[in-house]
Amino acid sequence: MKAFLFRVPEGSELLSYISGFAERHGVVKAFVSAIGSFSEATIAYYSFEEQRYIPIDVRERVELLSATGNISLLNGKPFPHVHVVLGRRDGSTLGGHLLRGVVVLAEVYIQEVSGPPLERKPWIHGLTAWDVEG
Repeated sequence: MKAFLFRVPEGSELLSYISGFAERHGVVKAFVSAIGSFSEATIAYYSFEEQRYIPIDVRERVELLSATGNISLLNGKPFPHVHVVLGRRDGSTLGGHLLRGVVVLAEVYIQEVSGPPLERKPWIHGLTAWDVEG
């Protein structure tokens, strides 16, 4: 199992960069963590009633206080699933599922996990998920 620690170039979109990094390095099952800041972002809340993500546009520079998630496979390609807590200048926070984050600075840690790859498949409620263990 390998671990990676790297900085994402300014102006990059975080999820796209992580996905490309994972593909270049053959990472198909891993834990992901990051800190830094975004110039803008889109996070989301998933509505089970509507079976869709409700986007929340963040059009200001925010601190990426915490990003945590995983990498698994979706349609045979590495797919980062990441949730974030974002800090505003006044100390208030926003959080949710990360749809897009434009990097000012991002330091990322990826830790591969042993075992067979996990593949995201259609699941009830309009989401994709791994099979249940067992």
